[in-house]
Formats: sequence, structure tokens, C-alpha cells
Amino acid sequence: MDIFNRIKNNKGFSLVLLVSTVLWGISVGIYLSSTNASKNEIINIESNRALDHYENVLHIVFDQISRLEVFTETVGIENLSNKKFEYFIEKSDFKNIGFISLSIAPNGVIEYYYSDDFNTTLIGLDLINDDREYVASAVQKAIENGVIVINGPFSLIQGGNGLVFRKAVYEEGEFVAIINFGIKYEILNVLLDEQSSNVVKLGIYDKDKNLIFGDLEYSSKIKIYESFDMDSVDWYIGVNVEEEYQRSIIIANIIILFIASLLYIFAVLFGTKYYIKNKELLVTQDNLIHFDSLTELPNRRLLITDIKDAIKLNEPFYLGFGDLDNFKNLNDILGHTVGDNYLRDISKRFHEITDEKLTIYRWGGDEFIFLFRSKSKVDTIMQLESIYNIFKNPIIIKETNYNVSMSIGVVNYPKHGKTIDGLIKRADIVMYDIKSQQKNTYGFFEDKYLDNLKREVDFENRLYEYSIEDIEVYLQPVVSIETNEIVGFEALSRLFDKENKLINTGEMIKVYERKGDIFKLDKYIVEKACQHYVKLEQELGKSYFISFNISPITLSNEYIDFLKTMIKKYMINPEYFIIEIIETTGFKDIDESVRLLNKLRKLGFRIAMDDFGMGYSSLSYITRLPLSLIKIDRNFIQNYQTNEFDKLLILTIKDISISLNLDIIVEGIETKEQLEFIKNIGAHYYQGYLHSKPMSLKNVIELIK
Repeated sequence: MDIFNRIKNNKGFSLVLLVSTVLWGISVGIYLSSTNASKNEIINIESNRALDHYENVLHIVFDQISRLEVFTETVGIENLSNKKFEYFIEKSDFKNIGFISLSIAPNGVIEYYYSDDFNTTLIGLDLINDDREYVASAVQKAIENGVIVINGPFSLIQGGNGLVFRKAVYEEGEFVAIINFGIKYEILNVLLDEQSSNVVKLGIYDKDKNLIFGDLEYSSKIKIYESFDMDSVDWYIGVNVEEEYQRSIIIANIIILFIASLLYIFAVLFGTKYYIKNKELLVTQDNLIHFDSLTELPNRRLLITDIKDAIKLNEPFYLGFGDLDNFKNLNDILGHTVGDNYLRDISKRFHEITDEKLTIYRWGGDEFIFLFRSKSKVDTIMQLESIYNIFKNPIIIKETNYNVSMSIGVVNYPKHGKTIDGLIKRADIVMYDIKSQQKNTYGFFEDKYLDNLKREVDFENRLYEYSIEDIEVYLQPVVSIETNEIVGFEALSRLFDKENKLINTGEMIKVYERKGDIFKLDKYIVEKACQHYVKLEQELGKSYFISFNISPITLSNEYIDFLKTMIKKYMINPEYFIIEIIETTGFKDIDESVRLLNKLRKLGFRIAMDDFGMGYSSLSYITRLPLSLIKIDRNFIQNYQTNEFDKLLILTIKDISISLNLDIIVEGIETKEQLEFIKNIGAHYYQGYLHSKPMSLKNVIELIK
């Protein structure tokens, strides 16, 4: 009691003790709250990382099944043969996912089968009426619901312990076959376990909570995720925090609280240390926000911040916009892995030349921004030379040398612009001008580029004088190479001014895209194409196919509904219409694009890839698109005699078309030599000035009559 009386009577000591106690309590409270939040955040990150990995592994299997489904639908069950089936399998990479066997069962009966250990007993097996109830029910579910159904794990007839992924194939809404994809259980289990964690433990369970993968037996403590985010997979993922991790957290808390209880007067010190620790975490988080994960260079977010700061302080600087030359070809032909490795190695060299006067940012893809903190153009040129010096030595990846150059456009603040967008836009204009002329060099913004900008604005203002209804739809004949007869037409937009001079179509489309009216233009062209189709049929007594371009921006459910309206309004047969996807624009969401294109295919429309080879196509997803035709861009035909790469790409496209059973249309045929060349490579159709230019509907009718 004496000690309490002393404390009570000594107000100064009481105040210090009270303050110390409060600080201790606050520090302990902050620590426990932050530790718990950090622990939960780590658990969530580890859980999501493992969950994403599980789904990604299964998506790999599902993508392979989708490729086979596209192949089956493209070839057609009635045209399928063992030779075609085995050729497709040999060209596909199934080994790294534990492939056991693959079969196609027309009408439920296995006829086409492939595996390392061929087992003839499976040929002729009726899966729909299979004696094994789990097989028959799985097949029935796949047919009725149009989803992938997974059997297993169990011992397979063809040997081994594995799973079978089954998917039904339909033609015009009617069931025609079952695809069966066998995967080794052990290999799939290894793939799923690659993202093991010392924080959480995972398991995959069937609908009865029986463990399928992993070593986490089901219990009430396990957090169960409803299902995978994919086609009706009747599996569930269970996540539980590792006991060792929980124990380590608890022990750490007990020790720290024990020490804090004995030495609570040092609570402020402990709080300071904890603050420093969390500050380091904030720095790490800031790096993730402001630096590119692939190249570790500053990203566009940090660029915008740095430029805003420089503009706010009114500090002059030079800004360069750089783009790697021909990098896309390297990426498409050698693969994204080589492309990513190249970007990493180039970025390492960028890091070496970065200093207080030069900062290099990754803008996106193979585009980089260079911020030169210099008032002098001469100093900037010296720094540009140091950038180009790093490209002189090739990048070595897997003992192979790769050379890629860069084109850079440079602008000055405030001379060439006073906003971020204005500066980057002007630098981009210079860069593309250099790239179109000589590449592998740099250039500074000049007044001539302002003239180009003014012409763009003048062109847009001039275009405002006309409405969509002023645009005419011309038809360019598409000719059969075998018969030299017109089999169809491509619908092309043409706008003539008041003096009957043609307005640049490409620039016109760019304006519609910038205005956000490309959807209106695409709808207008489609309706005009439908009207032309009806008129041609009435005048010539014959149906010709008509193709027309749409932008991937236009591709949507709303556009599909519009096409359905056109079918009813003009009573057209969709089989005579080819929808051309403009490949140079690229797909923002390949999965959504495939889904929408499949809906168009089911309506009866054929799908063609336009300007193939000029844009963002990749062999990794081309097989997923429901294509009927490939259109080879005119640039390759014009250069094939002098450019070995263009010729090689044409021959590659030919091989792709054969393996996927796609027809080839070649654009821009102007000479008999070009026609003979594409005939020799097996192209089916052509269009170009050798036969005829695009013309009005009236002239087309007169030409054919």
C-alpha cells in the first residue's frame, strides 16, 4: 500500500507513470492491430496466389481442350480422319501437362484415339451407354449442359492413374461428339503443388468433401471457396493457415508482449522500431506502384508525377518517346518468353546509363520514355548517343544473338508543349515519322510536325461537313484463283467531297474512332452491305458472299443483336456474309472476343482475320478463334520478292491455314507474277487491281452482266 501512496502523493511521478502507461498501452495496441492486419494480408496474398495458380493450371488444360474443340468444329466431324486428328495432335504441346490420351467420340462412340501406349480396346467404346455409371453420367452432363466435366482420379483403362476431362461438341446446336482428354494424376498434382507456401496449406475436394489433390484433409477449420471460376468444375478449394505459421506468430506476440510488460517504459522505443519496419513495407509497396515489374524501370505513373513536378517548378527538360523497331516480329515468331527476356536485358542496360540527368521509364509494351533533365540540346544529344550505344552489342539469350534497334522522337518543354499529353503526343509523332523512314535513330520535333497536326485538325473539321449517310459503300470483287470467277465482294467505305474527290478512307476511320463513333460507322456499313446483297441477288439471280470489316471495339453483344435485326429485316442468309476482324487493332480481352465470335459463328456468319501478320496475332491464340478464312495483307505480297522475312511469313500463314483448314484470301494482287505466286502456295481467292478496283453497286452489276 505504501508504494501506491507514494505514487498518489507524487503528482509528477504519477503523471509520468500515467503517460508512460498510456504510451505503452497505445504501442501494444498498435502493434497487435498491425501485426494481425499484416498477418491477414499475408494470408490473403498467399491464399490468392495459390488459388490463382490452381486455376491457371486447370485453365491450361481447358485451353488445350478449347483448341481441340476449335479444330474439331473447323474440320467438321464428317470430315475428320485419323490422319488429320494425329497431325493436329503432333503439332500440339500436351506433354507438359501430363498428357495420357486423347480421343474424339462421334455421337458418343470413340473412333479417333491417340496416346503414347495405343490401346485398341478403347476404339468403338460407347461412352453414352458405358457400363461405368460415373462415365455415362459425366458424358450425359457434358452433353446436356455444354460444359467440361471431370472424371477421376481413378485407374484408367489405358493404364495409369489419372483424370479425364470430357466436353461435348456441337454443330448448329446439335450434339455431334465427345472430346476426352486424359491427364496423369501425379503430374497434375505436381503442377498444382508448384506454388507451395509455408503460410497456407491448400487442398482440392470433390462435392462430397473428399480430398482429390494436396494433403489437407477436410475439417471444419478449413475455409472453403465455392468453386473454381470456370466451366462447372465440381471441385472446391480448401485453405487453412499452416499451424507452424500460426504458432510462430503466437510465440512472437507472447515474447514481445512479455518484454513490453517488463519494460513498458521503453514502449515508445519499440513503437519507433515498429514504425521504421512498417515504413520499409510502405517503401516496398511504393516500388510496386511506381516501378514496372518486368523491367524494374519506373512506370508511367511515376513518369506523370515527375513531369508534373518539373512543370510545376518550371524546369526545362527534354522528353524522348522510344519504340523498339521490329520487336513485334521477334515477339510473335520467337515467342513472348524470348521477348520478355529481351526487354529485361535491354532494361538492365538502361539502368546502367541512368543518372540524375536521365531517367528511363517503361511506357508500355516495347515503348519507353526518356526524361532528359537538361536545358541544352547538345547535352541531350550526348545522352541519346549513350542510349544508342547500348544497342550496338546484341542481346544473348540461350546462346543466340538478337539485335533490335530503337526509334526515338524528342521534344522540349516548354518549347514544344506545356502539358504531359501534348509533349508525349508530339514525341510520338516524331518517333513514328522516323520509324516510317529509316528507323534506328532519333529526331527532334520541328515545325513541319505542327503542320501535320494542323492538317489532322483541318481534316477532322472538313469531315464534320459530312454525315455517315454521305458515305458510299463500294464493292471490290473477290475472285476464285481456281476458276477466275467472281465469288464475292468486300464492302469498302468511300466518301467523296463536293468536288467528287475521294476523301482518305484510313484517316476518316481514325477520326470516327477518336470520336467514339466507329460503332455507328460499322453498323451503317453492314446495313448497306445487306442492301447490296439483296440487290445483287435480284439483278443477277445469284448469291455472292459479301465481307465487311468491324473493329474489335465494335465487337459486343449489342452488335450481335444488331446483326440479328439485319437478318430478319432483309431476310438474308448469314452464310453469305464474312465478318473481318481487323487484326492490327488487337484484342483487349481474347476470352471475351472468342466468346462473341463463337456467337456470330453459331448465327451462320463466317469469320476472317484481316491484315493477318501485320498486327498483334499470335499462334498461341489464333487456334482459339473460330476462323473460316485468313486474309494476307497486301504489304507482304508487294515485298515477298525482295523481303525474305515477308516471304517466310506468307509460307508460315499457308501452313497455319492447312493445319486449321482455313481458306486464304490475298489482297492487293496487281501483277500476273503475284497471282502465279499465291496460286503456287495454295491460296484460294484474291482481290486487287489485276482484276478490278472497288466500284459502285451499279458498276458491279454492269461488269457481271
